[in-house]
Amino acid sequence: MDDVVPVRRVELVTEDPEHAVEAVRNTYAGTRIRISGVEDAFLYRQRTIVAGPLAVDTITNPITIGVDCPPYEYLCVASAARARASFRTGAQEIQMSAGDTIAYPVGEPFTGTTCDMDTRLLRLPLVPLAARAGLAADTFRLTAMTPTSTAMGHHVRATLHHLHRALEDPDTALAHPLVLATAMDLMVTAVLAAFPYTGEPADTHPRRVLPAAIRRAVAFIEAHPEQPLTLADIAAAAAISVRGLRYGFRRYLDATPALYLRQVRLTHAHDDLRAAEPTHGDEVATIARRWGFGDPRRFADYYRTAYGRPPSDTLHH
Repeated sequence: MDDVVPVRRVELVTEDPEHAVEAVRNTYAGTRIRISGVEDAFLYRQRTIVAGPLAVDTITNPITIGVDCPPYEYLCVASAARARASFRTGAQEIQMSAGDTIAYPVGEPFTGTTCDMDTRLLRLPLVPLAARAGLAADTFRLTAMTPTSTAMGHHVRATLHHLHRALEDPDTALAHPLVLATAMDLMVTAVLAAFPYTGEPADTHPRRVLPAAIRRAVAFIEAHPEQPLTLADIAAAAAISVRGLRYGFRRYLDATPALYLRQVRLTHAHDDLRAAEPTHGDEVATIARRWGFGDPRRFADYYRTAYGRPPSDTLHH
């Protein structure tokens, strides 16, 4: 078992608006941007660092752009070093400027306009957020894009900047699964403390907060879904016995570790199918194998149960 979380760093600098449009669409689940400033001044920079399920993007762009965002299936928190921006979803409309921290809506479309942007964006999966709150991931929603107080907004911003600095270190300690799990827990706690949220309980048990060992197991699974993980691997990474691991997942997540791992893998496969290009030779079986599904027929059954349609339909739309 590889006990290091892969950390990927990718940087794009382009004066080509079409190249930037494609980068934003691929990074943010189909988001579209409209350039309304002077294209001669266009210079888009995006630096992305990914560590397991965690991603931080730094984006700068000097001119005005509009954004049309589909419902995000993850949480995105933005912290502006420099920006003049506005965002709208439903009845909410907010303004963002330098020093502000906001959270984009979860599960609903929104639009926005930004100008002279220099912003860090954190992308977090919903599962650890919802689990920490004791809620089901598919019902977890933020009820406001702005923090409950200026102080809490500053706390989220400081936590995000600390996390980003750690990720920028070539020898980052966040490559260690337990360190990454702890850092994610700090970030999740800061977000839940700062932004109001709602959702349905994950179960009827009165104790809703996940124990530290189960949080570590969840973080380890989400950091290594493409690997052939065993129960012993997960238990060792979480510093818990196999028996305790099984009991903890059953009690707090209403699932076995194997089922949880399958769900995480299905989510990654789903994302890859949506981003794939059949004309470039992308195939369902190849994507399934990438995420640990060696039997295409079984993968298709799992996928149909989770998403209500065969994986081939997602690939070709």
